[in-house]
Amino acid sequence: MGRYVDTVGSRGVSAPARAMASGGSGWLAEAWALLLKDLRAELRTKVALSTVGLFTFSSLLLLSLATATLKEKLALDPLTNQMRPAWDAAGKMGLLWLLLCFAAFSGLSHAFVHEEETGTVMALRLSMSAGAVYAGKLAFNLLILFAVALVVTPVFMLITGMPLGAPIVFLIVMVSGCVGLAGAATIVGALAAKARGSGALYPAIGLPLLVVFLLLLLNAANTTFIVHPPALRLVRDIGGLLSYGILLITVSALTFSFVWED
Repeated sequence: MGRYVDTVGSRGVSAPARAMASGGSGWLAEAWALLLKDLRAELRTKVALSTVGLFTFSSLLLLSLATATLKEKLALDPLTNQMRPAWDAAGKMGLLWLLLCFAAFSGLSHAFVHEEETGTVMALRLSMSAGAVYAGKLAFNLLILFAVALVVTPVFMLITGMPLGAPIVFLIVMVSGCVGLAGAATIVGALAAKARGSGALYPAIGLPLLVVFLLLLLNAANTTFIVHPPALRLVRDIGGLLSYGILLITVSALTFSFVWED
């Protein structure tokens, strides 16, 4: 019987599945195998990329039209410029992250919902640990966010005229924001899939995390565009944003097994 199982089990099994079943490759290899599986599925179907990309660029198109109208209005009425403080550099960065947040929450819900819909949840539970599943899904969402932010941010800066500010601080804020958003999207996606909401509950469950995340991002954005900001403010705002993302990922990793194996 054992020989039969081995023969059948090795027939038509993909490389990621063999890596997961080997057991000797370890937790990191399992997460890497899941990441490769999701990337191949995404390159084949392009569900997350098309959803996030379409939402973001359609929003950017509407924003470009609104910004052009706003610029004309400001040119005609200088008094209005004093009544729109949200259109400073920090406000524009907050608007950028608002677009990225809604784009992520509209497209990254498929990370776990897809497993429920295709019936591959049980196979993942039997072939790898809960920690490896969370790490693989988190890495996938993070790669998607990095790719979208890398393309969208320069276009957004060109449309709105948002300055770069301090390059190193700007880069740290962008990376920290992607880490925190990916962490929130991953755990909320798992909860929405377990609730069998098929993505419909995704924004509702993630709203509390999203509000806190955006508040921290706005504080970090204000610090980004300050000339020679105090070191204490850098640690408080930029470090607070990064700490939120790390804390969220740590708590999610510790509690993910209860969500995944329930």
